[in-house]
Amino acid sequence: MIKLGMVDLCTSHPGSWIKVIHEMDDVTVAAVHDSGGVRPEGYARQFAEENGVEQVADSIEEMVGLVDAAIIHSANWDLHLPHALPFIEARVPVLLDKPMVGNLRDLHEVQRLAAKHNTLIMGGSSIRWADDVQELAAQREEMGEIGLGWCQGRGDFFNYGIHTVEMFQGFFGAGVIAVEHVGRRGPTDVFRADYADGTPVFYALGALANPWFIAITGKNGVYSRVVGSGSAYARLIERFVEAIRSGEPPIPLEENLEAVKVALAAKVSRREGTICYLQDLDNDERFDGFAFAEEYAKLRQ
Repeated sequence: MIKLGMVDLCTSHPGSWIKVIHEMDDVTVAAVHDSGGVRPEGYARQFAEENGVEQVADSIEEMVGLVDAAIIHSANWDLHLPHALPFIEARVPVLLDKPMVGNLRDLHEVQRLAAKHNTLIMGGSSIRWADDVQELAAQREEMGEIGLGWCQGRGDFFNYGIHTVEMFQGFFGAGVIAVEHVGRRGPTDVFRADYADGTPVFYALGALANPWFIAITGKNGVYSRVVGSGSAYARLIERFVEAIRSGEPPIPLEENLEAVKVALAAKVSRREGTICYLQDLDNDERFDGFAFAEEYAKLRQ
């Protein structure tokens, strides 16, 4: 039996994910811990009672000895690394919920620590693993030469926008070298991500339509999917469990984290009005997780 731990119960994800985990064989949520900031005091115990979780840990350090792997759900992505650190140092596998981190310093530190302690770390958006995206990826060979990609997603620029970036990376993989802001209409920003092989992917953040959508123009036709999120949670969790068992992540950590660089480059390009190369990103460029979590908590309360 694989015992999972959940750290921080800020968002809807813990409640949704634990239902998926309950349906899996030989996997359980054995412990939870909430550090506050979004949920009221005592919420972790209420969550545990409602979802059949035996242990409510008083600290992250206490949880390390109770679980085989951990999921860091904090709405404040700037807390993902410090909250994951006790697990990483103990070589306990970790899944960092989306967005994995919000700046280059944390991104590089996650990679350094994973290598230093030989700890499995993965995470990000579940939309990357949605059935619709993976089915489209399975058709890549039959598409012939790829001309370009288009995709769109709803919601805010980073917390939700990362889903859209990881959606096209679920098809194309890593390898983006630059991002350019190409236009804005109302709440919708349109960007072009350029891959090293010359393939452009146009993507819209803050799209008016609710479903995620992806289309690929190939030599043999146009292939598209309206991407449902129904399967996505299960597929991400399944891959995490497979990785715990095998010791190997579904994709390399560096590739997993590239979506954060793409988002940072998009931010710079929109602000500066120029193309932004990922290799030129400044270490001080960031999305403020504390500010986001503060606003998120206000909405929750």
